[in-house]
Amino acid sequence: MIRFGPSGIPLSCKGRTLEDGIEDVHKLGLNAFEVQFLRPKVRTRPVEDEEIGLKAKNVPEKFIIGVNRGRDYKEIFVEDLEKELKRGDMIHSITGGVAEDFYKFQRLSRLSKELDVKMSLHTPYYIKLTETGTEAVEKSRRHFKYGAIMADILDAGTIVTHLGVKEEGKDKDDIEQAVVENLRELRDWITEKCEKDIKIGIETQTGEDVYGNLDEILEICRQVSETVPVINFAHIKAEGNYSLKDEEDFAEIFHKCENFVKDEYYVNFSGVEKRRTGECRMTPIKRGDLNFEDLVDYLIKTEDNITIISTSPLKEHDAMYMKVIFERIYSREIGKELRRENKDE
Repeated sequence: MIRFGPSGIPLSCKGRTLEDGIEDVHKLGLNAFEVQFLRPKVRTRPVEDEEIGLKAKNVPEKFIIGVNRGRDYKEIFVEDLEKELKRGDMIHSITGGVAEDFYKFQRLSRLSKELDVKMSLHTPYYIKLTETGTEAVEKSRRHFKYGAIMADILDAGTIVTHLGVKEEGKDKDDIEQAVVENLRELRDWITEKCEKDIKIGIETQTGEDVYGNLDEILEICRQVSETVPVINFAHIKAEGNYSLKDEEDFAEIFHKCENFVKDEYYVNFSGVEKRRTGECRMTPIKRGDLNFEDLVDYLIKTEDNITIISTSPLKEHDAMYMKVIFERIYSREIGKELRRENKDE
């Protein structure tokens, strides 16, 4: 099955809640939705009188990440949510963006299944997993775990992440080892703390200062189980190692990834304009240098399950555009096949 959907709440959505987004995706005829977990902020406040005696997980708050007697939240996490709140406790919670709807997530998970909208979740874009032991990495690991808890309750089967920037002058093998170490720890944490099966999707990137081109990601997937490549064709095109000019070029990318994919491929698609070496700009599909029809030529022949997320600035508009183009070409090919069969008879 080929699914199409936007990255983030649709631009045309009148409401800006996650519930509004899921319903609008369905109304638009789409069936995939990548939730954007961006710019998380931690709010710390004292427990209120009416909350004393409640378990932390039952407080009608946003996303509570922990409870303690002080203001430092960095060493605690959701295992504290079974505690009964006492006077003097401090509640730490995530605010902003989709975290505002966290208390609705179980209901939204059921809603997405009823509407056949397949959910996934993207971690904050400034995640950094290319070194170990620094505050930037520890913050990234915390934010990744926040995202994993959200994905677990939403039943979003893939949590998508970037790997981060490379430190100037740092050896590539050292960067690779740091990424492997961090991802193994995060994978093990997900296995222990989350109820659902969640794959870690590593999105391909481009740029001289970032780690995570296609070949680097496939090597990471080889070393870390439960990780899968997220194929961002715009970034692959901008990098310049793959021309992506026809069906065979797209097929080559899928074939390189096939050993690391079990049930479905996860694809990002948009237009792209390459500025200079290592720099590019995502554009609407019609304006970019990447031809979606060439990908469709591959899609109509494959039996694989593929989810295609529009990362175009036009979000759902380009998701619908891709769906229309796919259906049009697919119908045309079916028509040709029927005419050939009738002629043979």
